[in-house]
Amino acid sequence: MYKLVETVGLGINKFKFLALGQGMGEQAKKEIEHGSNRGCWVMLLNCHLLTSWLKELEAIFENITKPDPNFRLWLTTNPTSAFPLGILQKSLKVVTEPPDGLGQNIK
Repeated sequence: MYKLVETVGLGINKFKFLALGQGMGEQAKKEIEHGSNRGCWVMLLNCHLLTSWLKELEAIFENITKPDPNFRLWLTTNPTSAFPLGILQKSLKVVTEPPDGLGQNIK
């Protein structure tokens, strides 16, 4: 991700990432609000670990009315049925799957 940030010329100081877990919802909300106002990229890692907060994330997502054009919200998750459909429908999704076989996984 850092390579992408460098490639587009965003600057590392405008890229924030946060690993989600118990009690991290409020911090994530602050980062999203800050990023949408200032044109930062925000990456929330492991959304599947905080499924109880995903409905609030959907509300935050809906309330962003005029984000800075440079703002991007990146989410990472393992497959989970608890992920709100509203977010999925409005998102560009990229799926990565491990290659077949032990040899390919080691590479």
